[in-house]
Parts: sequence; structure tokens; C-alpha cells
Amino acid sequence: MTQSPAPNPADLRMILGDNLRQLCADVTSISAVCRTIGVNRTQFNRYLTGSAFPRPDVLFRICRHFGVDANILLTRLDAPCPAPATAQPAGRLVIDTQRPFDHYLLPDGLYRYWRKSFRQPGLAYCGMAMIHTKAGAKLWKGYDIHDVAIRPGTRRHARSTSYDGQLIQQFDGFVLMSRTPYNDQMNMTYFEYGLDALPDYFSAISLVTRRRLAEANRLSAIVMQRLEPKCSIWLRAARQCGTLPLESLSHPVQTALNRVPDRL
Repeated sequence: MTQSPAPNPADLRMILGDNLRQLCADVTSISAVCRTIGVNRTQFNRYLTGSAFPRPDVLFRICRHFGVDANILLTRLDAPCPAPATAQPAGRLVIDTQRPFDHYLLPDGLYRYWRKSFRQPGLAYCGMAMIHTKAGAKLWKGYDIHDVAIRPGTRRHARSTSYDGQLIQQFDGFVLMSRTPYNDQMNMTYFEYGLDALPDYFSAISLVTRRRLAEANRLSAIVMQRLEPKCSIWLRAARQCGTLPLESLSHPVQTALNRVPDRL
């Protein structure tokens, strides 16, 4: 039987570079992607341009971060395939729904959110999310910022956890189905429109799909705020992300987060 010729290494590097550029098209910060993956920005640029190839462990982290498999080395993401015309965006959780999303109710853009800690009563996480539309689906890319020590006794550093998901509109709100790429743990969050008299805010309740633990809650309240499309506002909001005492938040946000009791 005649074997197919081995792929040209230069072609493989270019395929990988093209695929990485597509996967990075929706991210707000390549530097943040590099920090999450654990690769130098200069080296990642070499992957993007097709001038270098990642080690197997780096390739694994890249695939895990974007929710794809190692076929990104061999097949272009935009290559024709026998999938239906409504093919799902690569690496995303996409749910088929018959109801079109009314985008004016939740415009694409950057959002900030506060979530009551699942494990530490009295604390909240402030993170950022990008909401965008792709292939007809309303998608979510969120980041939780945690202040943790790399090793016991060392100085605390900010670390982020990313969440991919899809937003599905309902009559009086919308549902977010999201997951963490590294363990496929799911979060189901229901958002209501508005928060008291604040039209750019949304209040929500979130359930994490895991077994009951004595030291951790599975249910939490969330408040999300739509940010104006101004770079200065985005930067100021990003600098305020991280672990915060509940009492440091505004009264409407505190009240909304405290509607869900601890240890359910």
C-alpha cells in the first residue's frame, strides 16, 4: 500500500500559525493568553508567524486553553469540511437554540462582574468578560482573577481562570452555560435584566456542577456591569479586578450578592 508523503515541517508551522491567529482573533490580550499558557510572548509570536514550533507540553497547554485538539497542527480551522453549514466555532460550547438573540438587550463588548466567593464568605471575585457573536451564537469569554501564593510562604500573585460559554436568551433574561477548559466543570447562570434602577447592570444566580463539599458552596450570586467602549474605562476596571471584601463594593452590588446564603 502506498503511503502518503510526510508533511513538510514548514507547512505544518504555517498551518499552526494560521490556526493560532484565528483562535486569538477574539481575545482581548495576547499577553494574557501567554501568561495563562505559560509561554514567553516573543516565543508565542514565533508560533503565530510560523517560524517556530511548540514543544509537546506547550502544545498541550495551547490546545487546552483554546478547547481544541492537536489537529490544529495538520488541518486549517477554516478548511472546508463535511460539517453542516452552521458549523460550531472551534473550541466553544455551542447550544442550538431556535430563538434569535436580541443583541440590543445585551450588546457585544466588555463587561465587569462580581461573584460571591464559593469558598470564602465575606469575599467576592471581580472579573472581566468579553461577550461577542460568532457563527450566530452569543458567546462569553470570562476571567476570574484570584490572589494566590505560588508556593506556601511566598508573596501572593494574581492568577486568572478563564471560562468559555454561550448565552441563551429567555423571555425575561438570559442563561449563561459556561465551562472551565481544564476540567469541563460547568456553570449555569441565570441573569435578570437590570439591577434596581441601574440599567447597565444585570443580577444573576449561578450554580456550579460539582459534588457537595463542606468547605465550599455550589450556589452564588453574580452582578454584571456593561462597560462603555472606552479604553480608559476598560483599563480602570481591569486594575480593580481580583479578590475584594464584600463591604468594599457598592451598596446595590453588596445587596444583590448577599441574597444568596452561604453553604447551600
